[in-house]
Amino acid sequence: MVFDVQTALKDALAAVVGAEHVDPAGPDHLEDVTENPPGHADFVVRPQTADEVRSLVVLAHERKLSITPVVAGYNVAGLAIPRHGGIVLDLTRMNAIVELDREAMYVVLEPGVTFQQLKAFLDAEAPELVYTYPFAPPFTSVMMNALLDGLNNLSMPHGAMGKWVNGLEAVLADGDVVRTGSGGVVDRWFARAPVPDFSGLFVSTQGTTGVVTRISLQLQPKPKHRRRWLAFAEDLGAAYGAMRALARSGSFDDCGLMTWPAAKQLFGATRDLQKSDDEPFAYLMIDITGASEAELAARVDLGKRLLDENGIEQRFDADEVSRLVPALAKMAELPTTLDFLLDFPGGGLTWVGSYGPGDRWVEGARAGMDLLVEHGFPPFLVARPMDGGHFYVLRFVANFDKGDPSEVERVRTVMGKLADSVLDHEYVPYKPSADAARRILDRADPGFVRMLERVRDAFDPDRRMNPGRW
Repeated sequence: MVFDVQTALKDALAAVVGAEHVDPAGPDHLEDVTENPPGHADFVVRPQTADEVRSLVVLAHERKLSITPVVAGYNVAGLAIPRHGGIVLDLTRMNAIVELDREAMYVVLEPGVTFQQLKAFLDAEAPELVYTYPFAPPFTSVMMNALLDGLNNLSMPHGAMGKWVNGLEAVLADGDVVRTGSGGVVDRWFARAPVPDFSGLFVSTQGTTGVVTRISLQLQPKPKHRRRWLAFAEDLGAAYGAMRALARSGSFDDCGLMTWPAAKQLFGATRDLQKSDDEPFAYLMIDITGASEAELAARVDLGKRLLDENGIEQRFDADEVSRLVPALAKMAELPTTLDFLLDFPGGGLTWVGSYGPGDRWVEGARAGMDLLVEHGFPPFLVARPMDGGHFYVLRFVANFDKGDPSEVERVRTVMGKLADSVLDHEYVPYKPSADAARRILDRADPGFVRMLERVRDAFDPDRRMNPGRW
């Protein structure tokens, strides 16, 4: 009987997308690189059009099946691991760049469009415009990073990726198709204003409110002149002072921070990492642009002064350093694959990332790094100022051996403690795992929790859309 039910389901799915695009769910769609345990699902289905997505959602609604949307599966929080069976909606075939509006500076694209694909498209079709890129593999989804409020190399002036969303098209749990932003009223997706901002119902909700099939994302003018620095900070105070000063000046594109374990791993070290006395505590990657040579020169002079005032005495031209040290070249131009993280022996990679106020950054960074060391991991911290310094990033990273149960349990323990620690310091985890989301809701204002439940009840009363999240 079970076989007959499964066969009937596969036939129904194949009638929508074709038999060649329906497969039993395998390891590629049931687990990721984190400590989160594998999930389970019946089938992986690969639609190519929004109409096919709608038909699949309606089918799942009628049969009371759970739906887990996925593209690359590299969200690094277990967010794309199916937890309640049903079907995995693999959206990689939906990879069209639907519209480019050079005047209003936006692009409309489907979920399968990758960062590499978008960059190549803009370089060819609109070289005067640029999108923003994360330290994520080039094959990951542009849309998903925006919907999950990720950070990128223009986050210092512009904030988290959710702010770049002008509007979107989504299929709700009952099959209804909705549009948000200006594109819900007129034929151009130029902004979220001035209509009610329903786009936020799909940002950071991790696929629980619907399956987004198109999204409009802002682009920015690409400055003609650029300089990049690699600067060294000797302690947390100097690093924060420099980030704060650069962000508040409003004159710089990026200031990303990584602590010393990143450099060790970049050059091939994996275990028993120790900081040398002559090694910088943290590395600051600073991006400076200008519309003219004079503007760039003025910003370079300002940057030198701000770094000097905050005790950052060593800085180098990043392009020159990458030529002298080829291993650093992959850090100089995004999007890029950080092989030293993805190829770690044992294949495990996980992190707790969070956004919060600057006046708690130093204390929160110190507490999180102490927790990593206490549990046998190097103090690997990633940070940057966001949205002109209105808030900052604390992101603690750990590689581990997925084949070692004791190490998996150790990393699971420290990630839970890190989620609590950042919350203790008034930082809120972004792209939170199911465990981190539970910790957020345990501390949240009761009215916030009630409102979240009311939204979920309205959009997905049966909890079939990416179940197990929030």
